[in-house]
Amino acid sequence: MEIKKITTQKKNEKKNDRPIDFDEFVGQDEIKKILQTALDSAKKRNSTLGHILFSGQSGYGKTTIAQIVAKKFGVNIKIITGYAISKPSEIISILNNLEKKDILFIDEIHRIKPNIEEVLYTAMEDFCIDMVMPEGGNVRIALNEFSLIGATTKLESLTSPLKNRFIYTFHFENYTTQQKNQIIKDNLIKLGINTSDNIIEKIGEKVDNTPRTIKNFCIKIRDYLISKNDFLSLENFLDKNEWENFVKRGKLENGGIQEIHKQYLKILSESEGRAVGVRTIAIKMGMNEKAIEEDIEPLLLKLGKIEKTSRGRILL
Repeated sequence: MEIKKITTQKKNEKKNDRPIDFDEFVGQDEIKKILQTALDSAKKRNSTLGHILFSGQSGYGKTTIAQIVAKKFGVNIKIITGYAISKPSEIISILNNLEKKDILFIDEIHRIKPNIEEVLYTAMEDFCIDMVMPEGGNVRIALNEFSLIGATTKLESLTSPLKNRFIYTFHFENYTTQQKNQIIKDNLIKLGINTSDNIIEKIGEKVDNTPRTIKNFCIKIRDYLISKNDFLSLENFLDKNEWENFVKRGKLENGGIQEIHKQYLKILSESEGRAVGVRTIAIKMGMNEKAIEEDIEPLLLKLGKIEKTSRGRILL
């Protein structure tokens, strides 16, 4: 099991291309405002932050916001994914090693097992854990006070007892066109690429508004420019001709539609208006159902291309 411990010292900031302050993080303004209030309160009380739960699509910046919170609070953050914790002894070991006010970030928290979730109940409420002794009986062990930040793409999969132990619950909203274009511009600048506002708008038409997807798309643009030019001597300006060549080469369509989405839509179009079950789609595409539901359908639903019904998927 891999655990990443990230300190908030300045020497590490140069290695991280994520935003390191709320001002650098585009969008989610209401969430940032409330988190700043929570941080101010915790500092004045010289106490821990209330436990925080983030929900929303993958790639929307939940981990980044958690790291910003840790930096602004001046504490360390330990990052783990829910599926990586296989037994109670592992989460107990993690909790025992947290220093006072530290933050434990559990990504995909909906994937933790029930017996591990039960350990978290007492830890979150009373900052202690109950250990069953080999000779019988229980021993309660005190923990350093800490803050748990959970992140999930499936809020409905969390149990009520776990959700109720979070003081703050936030849902990450979709990014506006203006915010999307700002994220594109910021990523291009970090990659050393200059371009016009018009090209940035055109890029926005070809990519989904998920920050992680935008970042990956901008990296593809950088790699394309490097392959076409001497990157060290080029002023790294993405002009209209280069952009059109990039679009043509990648067969890019509006909204971030890729070949795999086209295959999905073709299957539905061939059904002549009949609903198609996700199992049938998965078999025809040579993928599993989970990959269809998590990797392909979210974008198509967002773009209004398909509809989910009790009978299956319908092309709109």
